[in-house]
Amino acid sequence: MARSRREAQRERRRILVGTLAGLGALAIAAGAAWTWRLARGDALDPQTLCPAGGPRGQVVLLVDRTDPLTFTQRQAFDGLLRDVVQKRTAPGALLSVFVLGDDVRDTAKPLIELCNPGTGAGASELTANPAQLHRQYEERFLRPLMKEADALVASAPAKDSPIMEMLQLVGINGFRAHDVSGPRRLIVVSDMLHNTAQFSMYHGAVAYADFARTDYARRAQADLANVEVELHVLMNTPRLQTQRQIRFWEEWFEQAGARIVAVQPMEG
Repeated sequence: MARSRREAQRERRRILVGTLAGLGALAIAAGAAWTWRLARGDALDPQTLCPAGGPRGQVVLLVDRTDPLTFTQRQAFDGLLRDVVQKRTAPGALLSVFVLGDDVRDTAKPLIELCNPGTGAGASELTANPAQLHRQYEERFLRPLMKEADALVASAPAKDSPIMEMLQLVGINGFRAHDVSGPRRLIVVSDMLHNTAQFSMYHGAVAYADFARTDYARRAQADLANVEVELHVLMNTPRLQTQRQIRFWEEWFEQAGARIVAVQPMEG
């Protein structure tokens, strides 16, 4: 009987050692999995806040500041900007903000570009610090972007409004600069009345087919492949901002490889 008790004790020790070894192996595996996740791209770039593996989508906001906003337009614009920053840019996606002025050489690059790092909502306290993540979101993503609101609006009207040339630069310095494989969306706030010495929509509506035959049309064509476009139209000159004008832009974006998915007149 004594020998039997000793054998039972040894068996219990073997089971205990085996259990501890199994738990240790699980801990090592969990640590390796976490390290692999960070290497895969769940870590953030310290400057852009983008995943190390690259942005998981891109939103480009282009704001036309060639005309001052009315009081009501400014209220609507501020609401749209907050909506784009807080709700329309998914965690891990890149938000690039451009402005349109009368000289595209001054506004060729984004005013600001940041990825949404996530608010920390739903993060486990075992593997993350939700409070720290939320603070990072507020201080390094939300506030810097909302601070640019005043820089996106004009105080005086401009002579020219080179919308097509600016859209070319959005393609080059926005979408193609990062070659994001995820969803790509362009949000434009403008009256969409292109106005340059070579071509002006203030002279009346023009059929896209007629415009497309001009040398200027070929020089001003953009590459916006696989981009979904939404237009928030500033109704500054309603007599010119007709369905025919919107149709012109639908065909222009189609030629650029993009597609208009929404047209929304902005209040004011």
